[in-house]
Amino acid sequence: MFHYKNMLPLAALCLLFACERDVVEVPAFEAHTEKTQYQAGDSVLFTFSGEPDIITFYSGEPGKEYRYKDRTDTEAGKTELEFLSRVLYGSQANNLKVVASNEFSGIYDSANVKNTNWTDITSRFTLATAPAGGLSANTPSGKADLSDLVVKGKPLYIGFQYIGEKPVATTPTQRTWRILGFSLTGTQDGGSPNTLVNHVSAGWLAVDVINRANKWAVSADNIQFSPNSTLEASEDWMITKPIWVTKVAPDKGAAIKDYSKRKENYSYVFATPGTYTVTFVGSNTSAEEVKTVVKEITLTIVP
Repeated sequence: MFHYKNMLPLAALCLLFACERDVVEVPAFEAHTEKTQYQAGDSVLFTFSGEPDIITFYSGEPGKEYRYKDRTDTEAGKTELEFLSRVLYGSQANNLKVVASNEFSGIYDSANVKNTNWTDITSRFTLATAPAGGLSANTPSGKADLSDLVVKGKPLYIGFQYIGEKPVATTPTQRTWRILGFSLTGTQDGGSPNTLVNHVSAGWLAVDVINRANKWAVSADNIQFSPNSTLEASEDWMITKPIWVTKVAPDKGAAIKDYSKRKENYSYVFATPGTYTVTFVGSNTSAEEVKTVVKEITLTIVP
């Protein structure tokens, strides 16, 4: 009869003379096209030699560039803000400021807000006006360039500071303000504007500094400060969440071959004219090791 104790020497030998692990070799891999210029809409045929375990394809289009596969932060392009404002009732002039900072701690209390170095950017916008006791129309602010306020690796905060003075008599004079259509956009590398935050995604948080009886409020389509006929001085802020203007997602490639499939060619259609650096990454892998070969092909896509 075979006893488990007889297995112990075998186990020891197995540890002493462990089976050799599979050696991962650098894959023999090449990628080719018949030519280097194609028309937009054509099917470009890439042919392969060698047989790596995995092939990953980067077309070279925006968001699919191999050189940016590890990029999480980028230089800011043009950053612009626009909104609509409306002022109602009251009579106090210039009691709303638009401010921005990349130094705010992200702690939304009066001490941290007041201790932050905020840049007053009110003059970059057109704010609504109305005669005393009147109601303005929704007034476009114009699109203001905030690129000078963006610092790579730091979030940008945008705030609205309301300062209401104590009236000299017993008639309320502080005004109601509404902000609508808030939109911060970023444009990089000559591309189209991309919305960074809008009214809904701005993540507004109100901070009371003076006079807690009234505060900023958020509704479905605007933020509003209403003084509620107060006869006391007010100071209240409405501040966005941190806006990471320069943060980007790493570019991604498409896995076009795995272990179970042989891959001799691959077709792809470029819809937009331009010059693209197409990259194929051939990889051989084990549980503990990866070895790769990178092959690049520069293609010109014409109209």
